[in-house]
Amino acid sequence: MSNISIIILTYNKLDYTKKCLEALRKNTPKEFLKDIIIIDNKSSDGTQEYLRKIDWINFVENKINTGFAKGCNQGAKLAKGDILLFLNNDTEVQKGWLESLLKVLEKKDVAVVGSKLLFPDGLIQHAGIVIANDRIPRPIYYRESPDRPYVNKQREFKAVTAACLAVKRDIFQEVGGFDETYFNSMEDVDLCLKIFNKGYKIIYCPESVIIHHESVSPGRHDYDIKNNKLFLKKWSNEEPDEQKYYKEDGRSWLYRKDRELVNKYYNIFYDQKPLILQIPGFCYRFFHKAVTGISLLLRLDFQELKKRVAK
Repeated sequence: MSNISIIILTYNKLDYTKKCLEALRKNTPKEFLKDIIIIDNKSSDGTQEYLRKIDWINFVENKINTGFAKGCNQGAKLAKGDILLFLNNDTEVQKGWLESLLKVLEKKDVAVVGSKLLFPDGLIQHAGIVIANDRIPRPIYYRESPDRPYVNKQREFKAVTAACLAVKRDIFQEVGGFDETYFNSMEDVDLCLKIFNKGYKIIYCPESVIIHHESVSPGRHDYDIKNNKLFLKKWSNEEPDEQKYYKEDGRSWLYRKDRELVNKYYNIFYDQKPLILQIPGFCYRFFHKAVTGISLLLRLDFQELKKRVAK
């Protein structure tokens, strides 16, 4: 049996932390709850007072918000396990989540394994991370239906999200842990790429299912543009692999071309062009939604259409 340490960072949002810990105790075998480390990055909403009263965790209070990477590295240094599992405090683990991950990690050449993450409405939040044609890492099949065959394949990716990421401790230490020059985004992809380029495997495990509310902590996206620049400076030579998965999954040429255009125009969040130059992106977004809606109507796929309208 693997000796595992579960590391959770908190920064306000006490209600999510309560749900996270309740699900953790309910859906995790007791033998895997012996080393729970919670690092709090100076919460001010009663989180610290609540966590001080829990006797089955190792609780550490930081005097400042150190960010995700530094907090995770701090937790890793305190950990006793030979497997480190990083878990966001806005997650709710489901039955069998951990056993599935550990089974994959038993393979000698596997260093990292990540879970299938679902939004509360049941749609996919994470089924592996790909490098898109613009060199930006993105979760594949984001907000698609969880019953599609291509999100239920256990397979290798270059990266998975650290919202739930299990890694062998010796390999985590070998690559120097999380890069602390990032602040609250891209640290997980950076870590995975360091490990991937050492020749180890990173596996997406759909049998491990977790509900993820995603990015609920205050200021979660404040540093995304800066982190994005840092990532591109460090990993701009990493070859895109998104289209490889679409071809493997038998997605049509139109679907693959659509994803390329979406990456180019849809993700205004990473776009630093003046607003006037972003107009084509807004136009494409509108056109893309209209065409998708018409296509679903023609196919009489009202269930999928309802999900799309609800986004």
